[in-house]
Parts: sequence; C-alpha cells; structure tokens
Amino acid sequence: MPQIARQSEAFPSTMSTWLAHRLRDGDTGLREAGQHVMSVYAEPLRIYFRGSSFRAMGEAADLVNGFFADRLSRPHFLHRWAESGRPLRYWLIVGFKHFLYEQSRAERRHDAQDLSASVTGDDSGPIRAFDREVARALVVEATRRAEAGCRENDLHAHWDLFRRHFVDGQSFGVVATDFGVTPERAAVMARTAAHRFKRALRDLVAWEGASDEEVDREIVHLMEAMA
Repeated sequence: MPQIARQSEAFPSTMSTWLAHRLRDGDTGLREAGQHVMSVYAEPLRIYFRGSSFRAMGEAADLVNGFFADRLSRPHFLHRWAESGRPLRYWLIVGFKHFLYEQSRAERRHDAQDLSASVTGDDSGPIRAFDREVARALVVEATRRAEAGCRENDLHAHWDLFRRHFVDGQSFGVVATDFGVTPERAAVMARTAAHRFKRALRDLVAWEGASDEEVDREIVHLMEAMA
C-alpha cells in the first residue's frame, strides 16, 4: 500500500472498509487492494500448500503467485469477497483450494472421481499452519501500524515502554527507572501504546457489519492459532 501520512485518516474504520473503498476506486484502487492482500497472505498460503495433499503439484511460491495472478486479475474476486461479509483469510483459502483443483484437472487430467478422492484428505494440519501464519502476519502488521502511529504522534517513549514490558518481559519498576518516570506512570504510558496496538489489530481482522463480539471472537481465534 502507498505511504500514508496519518494512520487514522487512511484507516477510518476497519481494514475491510479500507479495502472496500479501494475497490470503488477503479483500477488503481484494485491494484492497491491486491498488493495488500499479497503482502499479508502470500507466505501463509505457501505454508498451507506445503502441508497439503497438493504439495506434489509443484513449487509453493509458483502456485501461490499463479493463484494471485489469476484471481486478483478478476475484479469480481475481491468484490464478491466484500459482498460476502466473510473474513478475508477464509475467502482466500477457499479460493486457493479451488485454484489448485483447477490446476490439478488441467495438468494431471484427473477425472471427477480422482479429484473427489484428493479432496477428502485431512487438511486440518495445513489449515492450522495457514491460520498460524495469517495470525503472525496480522500481528506483525498491527505492530508496525501501532508503532508508526505512536512515533508520528510523539509517543516514542510510550511505544518503547510497551515493547520492553509486554514483548521483552521487563517489569515496570525496571523500565520506569530508565525512562525517568514512576512505575505507575510507566504503566499508563504502556497501556496507551497497547490500546493503539489493539485498535490496529481490530482494524485488520474486522469485516463490514461485524459486531464487537464477532471481532472479539476473531481475535481470540487468531491468538489461539499462534499458541
């Protein structure tokens, strides 16, 4: 996605809303939406493929790139997702499996019976790996956006306190001394940055029309996938 000056302006509601807006911006917006989808989901789809029953078809990177080239060149692919109300990762993994089925038919000339047999394999492991990598990619992106937002708003110390306490595991007593504040003040500053991180994560996982409870469950699902 293009460089943005203010995160709050670029992402006024949810990531789904941002993508929906891009889809209404014609070819330029469609390219921006596609670039975001590829940046977040390419590696999770590669990992899914390597653990699936399709892995003998070829190189993971080639097939994922082929999937994006094929599906994202069709304007209706993301438009139909926006209309579906489904989380984007579900839409992509279903689309990727359909793409692999198509490739299997074209390249190996499977008949319907052979294809049906290949579909019944256990995908639970690959799907778990896919979910884990999606969760990781979304957390990394939320972290990047939250940090950028803090630094753009002169909250450098707040972010550094957040990172040292919640990521590095240092106590507020230790980090407070380094920053010249009381432990209580350090806790308040870290919570300010934590709130920005949580908001960025919600923006990424929410979809149009989702209730707060649905978004909360989605975040719980992502955290479980990373465990």
